Parts: sequence; C-alpha cells; structure tokens
Amino acid sequence: MFIINEALKKDKIPADKMDELFKQHVEWFTHHFEEGNFVLVGPYTDQEMVGIMLSPAKTREEVENILKSDVYYAGGMAEYEVHSFTAAKISPKIMEFVGK
Repeated sequence: MFIINEALKKDKIPADKMDELFKQHVEWFTHHFEEGNFVLVGPYTDQEMVGIMLSPAKTREEVENILKSDVYYAGGMAEYEVHSFTAAKISPKIMEFVGK
C-alpha cells in the first residue's frame, strides 16, 4: 500500500484557472476512488491545499502512473510525497471516521 501526500503550489496555479483545475482534480480523485485505486481520500484540516490519498497499488510505478494523470501534475503545480507501507492493523471502526 502507499500513502500519498499532495500539496498544491498556489504560486504555480494560474489564478484565472484555479476553480476549473480544482474541479478537474476532484473528478480525477473521484474516478480513482471509484475504480479502487484510492481507498481513502481527504484534505488536511490544518493546511490549505494539501491532502492525502491511500492507495492499495502493488507498485510505486502504478502510483506514479495514477499521479501523472492528475491535472496538477503537469507544470509542477503540485508536490507529491509517496511512501510505501504495510497495513499491519485496520480498525473495524474505520467507517466511523468518514467526514470527520
């Protein structure tokens, strides 16, 4: 599994395209969530324009290919930090945290 931190670079995003690009970004992560490429997606609450994604991808190459299709990837409008990890324990209460 992989945990991905994505930080948008506000200074690289054209102000007149910010809303449209964000809409495309939401469509992108929604598509990958629905396809099962992400099993958890959400924004940070203590930082603006930063979020997290959890992917069950088997390889870093798979993750990189998914990230390359994000609208912010082109032009270096976001920074992606990718870490591989093993989910040693998953609480059955995980669904209680949706939206919190």
